[in-house]
Amino acid sequence: MTIREWLKTKLFGKSGIAKSATGKPDDDRLTFINDNDALMRARIREYNIWYCGDSDELLNYYTHNNMIEANYEPFYLRNKRSYFWAISSTEGDIKRTHSGQPRNIVDTLVGICRFPIISSKVTGDGDNIVDKNLRKIIEEGRLKDLYRQEQLPLTLVEGWGCYKINWDKDVSDYPYATYYRADCVEFIYKANRVVSAIFKDYYTDINGKRYMLVETRSIKSRPRKDAEATGSGERERYLAIEYNLFALNAGMDEDVSSAKEIDRKSIEKFADLEDVEVSNCDMLLAVPCVLFSDTSKIGGFGRSIFTGKIDLFDDLDQCLSQASESVRKSTPIEYFNSEYLERDAKTGMPIPPHAYDRKYTVIQGSPNADGTGSNGVAVQVTQPKLDFGQYSDQATQILLQIINGIMSPATLGIDIAKKDNAEAQREKEKVTIFTRNCIIDSEALILKTLCSQLLCAKELMDTGSITVHDYDISVKYSEFADSSFENKLEKLGAALDAQCISEDMYMSKLYDDTLTPDEYAREKQWLIEHHTKPHDEGMLGISGGGANVPGMFGTPTAENMQNGAIGEELSAE
Repeated sequence: MTIREWLKTKLFGKSGIAKSATGKPDDDRLTFINDNDALMRARIREYNIWYCGDSDELLNYYTHNNMIEANYEPFYLRNKRSYFWAISSTEGDIKRTHSGQPRNIVDTLVGICRFPIISSKVTGDGDNIVDKNLRKIIEEGRLKDLYRQEQLPLTLVEGWGCYKINWDKDVSDYPYATYYRADCVEFIYKANRVVSAIFKDYYTDINGKRYMLVETRSIKSRPRKDAEATGSGERERYLAIEYNLFALNAGMDEDVSSAKEIDRKSIEKFADLEDVEVSNCDMLLAVPCVLFSDTSKIGGFGRSIFTGKIDLFDDLDQCLSQASESVRKSTPIEYFNSEYLERDAKTGMPIPPHAYDRKYTVIQGSPNADGTGSNGVAVQVTQPKLDFGQYSDQATQILLQIINGIMSPATLGIDIAKKDNAEAQREKEKVTIFTRNCIIDSEALILKTLCSQLLCAKELMDTGSITVHDYDISVKYSEFADSSFENKLEKLGAALDAQCISEDMYMSKLYDDTLTPDEYAREKQWLIEHHTKPHDEGMLGISGGGANVPGMFGTPTAENMQNGAIGEELSAE
């Protein structure tokens, strides 16, 4: 029995029956799959290895895949056996080059989806205490770092994950969130809603024994305490938090049948853990993170941004490795007569040149080391001519296929068409903008739910109960995909010149909250005096409120009349 099967049995009774997420059995797909759960974990691990960006990790993974995992899934993993990284893992003298593009793609998307401005419209006791608590929760819990360094990149890579809200007054007076990766969390759905979240934490003691602590958070219902007395039959929902501890055997992390549940009281570290019930709470105090839905997976899991791209990543690395090998082979070759070689001072034997220098020893009357014949020349230099352009062109085409549907080449700093004008570049950037909009739409909902539940957890810490279930959280992302000051200055300045936005909106969008109130007031006043006022007072800054002033359109003035008289006198002379 696997962890998933054990959890279903625990939550749905002895039969462990749960509705299929796909609406029909998946028997046709599972025909050549021995363990679907193990295969899903292997896919998550593969995505993480590519995101890691380390060529040694890639080589180690595909070596392990060739030797072990391919034996467990000999039919399903047939294509991966033909990967460049899988084939090259069986050979030694190969220069393997990793592009690093998987990490570049994810980190670039994270960079353009910056942490939003989060606030609550609920003021609490009138002193805006809710917003103060929210700011302290975000600051002390380092929510910005958690968002940028763990949740968003790992959700993009793995497909799903989950925020778990913790509260411990020994640690902080405010609740905090931790992020669980895809292989450490399970979801149970009911009526298209997550009713249970299962978190797995792994521990190892000083003797090398391994344990898995399973924390299950479920929304359950029961009759209200006064239901029998009143005869209303009303029920209340509550949050149940339960703990189970398993001892793991080596290589059997997910096999509960061979690693039976043990009493957590027998381990000192887990002896203080107690099951918890939170009355009048219909939230898990945990927020699932899914950015792109994937209907092909059972259980409502998300889709990785690497889905369908691993084959192309492997092709790109193969192309770059071939180019690197060609550069090495194009190094000039030098043939030395053995009589001119340097000799070892102790043995007197000739010291052969390094192989990478492409130097060969010429032995008179015998074939050379590369198979050519001797010609008696002391030193001979040759250099092969290879076509490197084909590799760079092929790498560019593969990269374009990789980022197709995800982002523009210009977003990665790749200039494909050097003659494109500014409008053409903006059109290409639309792909990146579409992806960004899709991400921030999902993230806005995730952060809104998370911050609302964090405030609920704060009330639970302070009072022991939850009375407010919705804090009306506002999550505002920047409208600028490129949020640099220079880009804002250019775009907002054009809008202000065209009188499309007000001075207040211009100041708010340009500076956000980086200015103090005094600095904001001084800058706004300067803006009105030097920019807005001349537009309101007429052409070229001439005072008069736009009315005709003396001297305009031929209207005579004293100075004009005097100048005219002087001109007539000069004409008469």
